[in-house]
Amino acid sequence: MDDCSRSPVKLLFINTRASVGADVAVHLQLIENFTAEQCQVFITSNTQASDYSKTMMRLRRVRDCTAIPMNLGYVISGKGRLSKLFNSLRNVVVLFMAVIRLSLFVKRNGIEVLHATDRPRDALVLMWLRRLSGAKAVVHVHIKWYPRIGAITQRALESADCVLAISQFVRRSLEEGGVSPQKIAVAYNSTDTTMFDPERFHRGTFRESLGIDPTIPLIGIVARIMFWKGHVELIEALAELRKRIPNVQLAIVGSDDSLASSGGESYRNRIRKRAEELRVEDAIHWVGWRDDTPQVFLDLDVVCVPSWEEPFGLVVTEAMAMERPVVGFQSGALPEIIEDGVDGCLVPFKEIAEMADRIIFLLENKAEAREMGRKARKKVQSIFNPTIQAEEITRIYRNMLAEKPLMEVESRSV
Repeated sequence: MDDCSRSPVKLLFINTRASVGADVAVHLQLIENFTAEQCQVFITSNTQASDYSKTMMRLRRVRDCTAIPMNLGYVISGKGRLSKLFNSLRNVVVLFMAVIRLSLFVKRNGIEVLHATDRPRDALVLMWLRRLSGAKAVVHVHIKWYPRIGAITQRALESADCVLAISQFVRRSLEEGGVSPQKIAVAYNSTDTTMFDPERFHRGTFRESLGIDPTIPLIGIVARIMFWKGHVELIEALAELRKRIPNVQLAIVGSDDSLASSGGESYRNRIRKRAEELRVEDAIHWVGWRDDTPQVFLDLDVVCVPSWEEPFGLVVTEAMAMERPVVGFQSGALPEIIEDGVDGCLVPFKEIAEMADRIIFLLENKAEAREMGRKARKKVQSIFNPTIQAEEITRIYRNMLAEKPLMEVESRSV
């Protein structure tokens, strides 16, 4: 029996976040791509979020989606330990009262599945709501499991009915963290190729904003500025590049992450110092964050992803959708997305000279780079697209509700 002959899954997304991050953005895209036959969607959205109005505007455009605005607390602030303690206790009370009201809503509307991210606040609400309502709980894991993941998230992973991993790399890490393999399912993230479409944008706009001539080789990294994204390694590769291609330029696109500081020194300063040591600072453009990432990708000759252990890497599939060749480390989930030498390039972890060689090859061989980009876009269209993701996750819900083995669902593979 196919999905269309069954009643839709009644589903509630839990979003307590102070702002929309990449993981919540994945959930919003899912909501936009579920069909009415697949899921009847509800979502609770935090009225205290900094981008609440923007999120609600997006949700109102989704047909058959019921948004439930609620005060789900806010970022802890205040001066002094007593003030922060008071705010923390107040947040817990606000959150718990909201959960009680939400549990009544879940029961009244017959909601079957609760879906939340791995972030502690989302995970806490998920556990409380599961206990009070009896609905099935799904924790959508967007990060690699690590020993300091936190007691709340770990408890949620252990008590959830389904742990949904965004890659096989994440799945393996969860198993290493003690999560039962029987409750783990894998569904890759996706990219909307109607939005990330090179035909929709005009080449040269991003370069013009930086004052870079179209003939100048331009590589770039689009990522939060934090240590495991590999900016320092890319600076070292840039130094190697300039020995062969002296006029190559690098665009660093992204803002500082809250975890960017280490030992009192910001990661941005570490990047700058390394660039000065290698005498490449004159080739670097610090762009900051841009909302027009498709336009950015279009003007980059090569997109660099030197992340240490990327759980998935939406930037990878977005760049591929824009027909850009990607060069990254053979680490994390990148080998699940990129076929080396076919639709992108992978190099051994932290092999700087080899990364530089691959980038040079793509800069010097335009026809091969274009062909790689075309194949990359076709892969995203056929494997990493939102329709397939929505279908897979719907089947995972149905298997969970029917108490069938979750891994009967075969995840996409490259």
